[in-house]
Amino acid sequence: MEIKNKIEAILLLGGDEVKIRELCKFFSIPLEEMLKILEELKNDRRETGINIEIDGEVVSLATNPICGEIINDFFQQESKPKKLSGAALETLSIIAYRQPITKGEIEAIRGVSVDRIIQNLEEKKFVRVCGKKEAVGRPNLYEVTDKFLSYIGIRSIEELPNYFEVKGSSEDGRD
Repeated sequence: MEIKNKIEAILLLGGDEVKIRELCKFFSIPLEEMLKILEELKNDRRETGINIEIDGEVVSLATNPICGEIINDFFQQESKPKKLSGAALETLSIIAYRQPITKGEIEAIRGVSVDRIIQNLEEKKFVRVCGKKEAVGRPNLYEVTDKFLSYIGIRSIEELPNYFEVKGSSEDGRD
């Protein structure tokens, strides 16, 4: 059996996330080689229902955003998914359009603290820390995840409506 198939099986049963270094140790493979294998696996799965998500030091399985609509349709017949608050959606919109962005920059735009909102969005895995800003205090930089894109039914950030067109249409009354 090919190593990529073995890794997929481990990811399926590994729960939410599997540490990449644990895979390296188990298969006796250097980190660089494991990352190459994971990237190949990610590319192999790009047009399937299940994707590979590599996030820092962990790897996991995730549904493909292209399947978002069918997944929502299937599960909505049983129960409505928990909706996001207006504040959470506003914060997500800011992150999506301005990413990478710091919590302080989001708060400057919104005019209120976003500590709890960011924490909730991280727990839902809709946003993640993607680095540190080269500034005083080295604050975290945030970006939206593929899970968020799937939630709103798009594949990539490029599919978001043009910010200036949306902003312009709401200001002149054309909604």
